[in-house]
Amino acid sequence: MKKNFFALTLAILISSCANPQSYETDLGVGDGKYLYEMGISYLNSGNNAMAIKYLEEALKSYDKPEVYNALALAYQFAGEFAKAEDIFRLGIDKYPDYPELLTNYGILLANQKKFNEAIKYFEKAINNPTYSGKEKAYYNLGMVYLQLGKEDLFLYNLEKALMFNKNFVNAYIALGDYYLDKYNVIHNKDMIKKAREYYSKTLNYVVNDPSIYFRLGKVYHELGDDELAKYYLEKALRSAENDAGLKEEIRKYLLEILDKPKSKAILKEENKKSTNTIMDIIILETR
Repeated sequence: MKKNFFALTLAILISSCANPQSYETDLGVGDGKYLYEMGISYLNSGNNAMAIKYLEEALKSYDKPEVYNALALAYQFAGEFAKAEDIFRLGIDKYPDYPELLTNYGILLANQKKFNEAIKYFEKAINNPTYSGKEKAYYNLGMVYLQLGKEDLFLYNLEKALMFNKNFVNAYIALGDYYLDKYNVIHNKDMIKKAREYYSKTLNYVVNDPSIYFRLGKVYHELGDDELAKYYLEKALRSAENDAGLKEEIRKYLLEILDKPKSKAILKEENKKSTNTIMDIIILETR
C-alpha cells in the first residue's frame, strides 16, 4: 500500500506574473524583487539554470524567505539535492516559521526517506496560523504516514487537506488510489465504490485528464459496468494524445474490456475444476 513520493512534488506551487527575457539584459538590474520574479518565471518554465542565476543574484539585495524557497526548489528540480538542502536550511535558520519553506523542505526529506524528520517540518508548517496553504502540508504528511504503513493517519490527514481546500485534486486522487489498492488486495466492493467516489469528485475540478478517466475506466470494469468502463477508457485514449506511454497502456486495457474476458468468479471456478482434475490423475497414478 506504500506510494512513491513523486506525487508530493505536485503540492509545490509557485507563481509569478513576470515574463522571461534575455539574461544579459536583465541580470544587471539592481532591483532584487524584480530579479526574484524573473527567477520565478524561469523556474515555472522549467529553465532551472536561468532560475538559479536570477535567484542567486536576487538574494544579494532581496533577502526574503520566498527567495530561499524558490532557489532551493530550483536546485532540487535540477537534481542538486545537497545544494537544495543547504539553501532550505539557510532559509529556515533565518525564517524559522515560514510555512512554504517548512513544507517544501519536508518534501525533500520525504523523498530522501527521512520520514520522521519530514513529519516535524510538516507539523510545524501546519501549526502556523497564518499558513494559507495548509492542505499541502496535510497532504504530504498523510503521504508520509502511508509510506510508514500508518493508514489511519494517512486517511485523517488527507481528509484534513480536503477540509482546508475541497478543490485539492491531489488528495482525491491519492484517496482513490488507496481504495483501489485496497480493493485489489481484499476484493471488497465497498473499497472499489470508495475509489469511484473519490475519482468522480476530481471531475468537478479538472478538465480532460486522461489519468482520471483511465482510473474511472478501471473502477467501472471492476464494478461490472463495462459500458461505462469503455466510455471512460475511450475518453482517456482521446485525451492522452501527448503521452504515448499512457496511451499505449490505456489501449491495452481497453482491448481487455472489448475482448470481454470471463469474470473472475468463473475463472476461479474453472481453475478449481482444473486443479481437482490434476489431483485426481496424480492420485490414480500413485496407486
